[in-house]
Order: sequence, then C-alpha cells, then structure tokens
Amino acid sequence: MKKRKVFTGSAVLLAVLAAAGGIMAYLGAADDAENTVEVAHDKITVTENFPKPSDLSSNSNNYYTKEVAVANTGNVDCYVRVYADFPDSRTAAESYYSADGVNYYSAVRDAELSGDTETDDNGKTLHTQSFVNMLNSQDGKWIFVPDDSSSEKLRGYFYYKDPVKVGESTPDLFRSVMIKTGDAPESLDLVVYAESVDCVYEDNGQAKTYADYASAWNAFLN
Repeated sequence: MKKRKVFTGSAVLLAVLAAAGGIMAYLGAADDAENTVEVAHDKITVTENFPKPSDLSSNSNNYYTKEVAVANTGNVDCYVRVYADFPDSRTAAESYYSADGVNYYSAVRDAELSGDTETDDNGKTLHTQSFVNMLNSQDGKWIFVPDDSSSEKLRGYFYYKDPVKVGESTPDLFRSVMIKTGDAPESLDLVVYAESVDCVYEDNGQAKTYADYASAWNAFLN
C-alpha cells in the first residue's frame, strides 16, 4: 500500500522598502499554511528556526538564520524529501545556503563544481560551488537529485537517505541563508515544502520494507 502525506511549509518573504537614508527591509516567515493530504498515519511537519531579522543593508551580504528540518509526527516510519528554491533565478544567483553557519554555497542548482572561495568581513566563506553539488560530493545523509538526472521523477528534490522514525526528525538541511542586495528595492521568496512516503509496502498480504529511499519514491511515483 502506497502512502504519502504532503505538508506545505512556510515561504520566506523578503520585502525591501526604500526609505530615507537607505534601504530597509523586513524578512519574515509567513504563518504555516497546512495543505494536508493524509492517508493512514503517515504525517510530517516542516520545522523551522527563523528569528525575526534586523533591517537589511543595501549593497551588502545579509545573513539570516534559517534552520529547515522535517519531523515525523505520524506513527509509521517514512522517507522524506524537500523542495527548496528561489522562484526567481536572479535571486538564486545572489543567494547562498549554509549547513554550518560558516561556509556558504551558491543556491544556483547547476553551478559548476569549483574550488573558488572568498571570505567577507564577517568571517564567512563564500563558495562558488553550488550547495547541491557540495551535498552530493560529501555523500552525507541529505542528497539532491539533479534536474538533469536520469531518474526523471525524482529530479529537483533534496532526499533524506535514511527512514525518519516515528517521533524523530531529520537534521537540518541548511541552517542559514545569505542574500546579497543591490541599490534597488526587490521582492524575494524562498519556497520550502516537504513530502513523505512510507518505508513499508504490502506484497501479497505481507508487509515488506523498501531497500532504500530511491526504491520507495520510485514505487510511489511510477
């Protein structure tokens, strides 16, 4: 039996307003909008730590805590995947994700692997390498299936490789976001949402466990 529960997480809304003396901004997390499709007891929640930031500085690197993880709040173990992206490619080109709060990697998904780095006045290291390629090269628990992957139906998502047990949560996908700003006011969005699928399936009346995350998702999506 195939089961999935979908939760739409919060969108990060960045509104930059022109004001006397410079550009001020407010970066706020919208209230969680639950768009729930629940079958049996497969249930997840996007958990975030996102303090209200200070004003945004123009022509500067602006860093914000943005911790994103997925909690299993149901009563069955499940695999999870996360979609996270800036809808505007121009915004992505000027934005970076960080898993440790120190090293920041390009939010552009197809950025070439590169060893180029620069350190700003805050002691943060900016990498030309994309965040998704960094994750995949480290062979950690989170993995990204590229948009040009042969696994067509898995493309474009971050996958957590291990089953998330009942009552537990994934580690943070990323912990911080950096957004560069220019002179002109802009409107920016970072969209985050998650999906899940059960680890167990029914075969001729018997419960069996999928071999890995890819098997579970391919079985559901095909």
